Amino acid sequence: MLLSQSQLETYKKYQLILLVNLSVIVWVLLILSPELLSLNVQLLLLLVTVTIIGIPHGYFDFLVAKKLFSYSQNWLMKFIFVYLLMSFLYLYVWFLSPLLALLLFLLMALYHFGIEETQDIGINRMSLVISLGSLPVIAPILFQSEEVFYLFNILLNEEIIYPEIPSQFKYIYLIILIVIISIQCVRILPLYFLLIANFIFIPPLLSFILYFCFHHSIRHYLQSFSDSNLFTEKSSVKNFVIFFLTLTIFFSIGSIYLMSEILLFTLEQTVIKYIFITLACLTFPHLILN
Repeated sequence: MLLSQSQLETYKKYQLILLVNLSVIVWVLLILSPELLSLNVQLLLLLVTVTIIGIPHGYFDFLVAKKLFSYSQNWLMKFIFVYLLMSFLYLYVWFLSPLLALLLFLLMALYHFGIEETQDIGINRMSLVISLGSLPVIAPILFQSEEVFYLFNILLNEEIIYPEIPSQFKYIYLIILIVIISIQCVRILPLYFLLIANFIFIPPLLSFILYFCFHHSIRHYLQSFSDSNLFTEKSSVKNFVIFFLTLTIFFSIGSIYLMSEILLFTLEQTVIKYIFITLACLTFPHLILN
């Protein structure tokens, strides 16, 4: 299955419509019935959406590696070994110094999000890469400081006293971001007004779900399905998707069981640590390969 350019543009429109509709639904629920989006509900939504939509988008790395290294003998075993080795090395860093690992993850996420956004729109200026990539990383820290640092405390197993961020810094950041987007790619400004509003006013777990799963990951799927280097007209996507989705679900179930039943983490600790540490460990080799 290989998407044509016209099909790609059509599906991108559907993706944008889905993102807008889901954002509106979240806004309406937060205004009219906020109890429906309690923390436990947010954790469940985070676990389900990232497991089914978010994490599997990295499995296209297998196809990238196949294209790059299939000429080499036993390339698949070598690729799996190196990929897992890099993930476990990062996990080891997390055990040694969680704060350092978290900072590296935020920097990697900023760069990765920015690169994929600019590749998607065809403008690869570093100022735009940093600006677009900063939104899902910097905006929640600036505008949802209490909630974000609460999540950081869970990840780090310690309490961080976060600084009070002056309002003028927040407004300066937004102005710079909007000016750069307006100058370099004005056509994406409506989309980014929506994303900015989400990151400012919606709880960070929900804004992360909307961005990472229903914007970043789905865009990555569409770009991959339109890449003739990865897929051909005769490529079968069904078996590929079923295999990796099943793998992810079983891995998630096993990890959740281990963390909750053996390590005795609470539901909140289990989901937050599993989702974000797993994403951090996978982002490292994913970023290098892509």
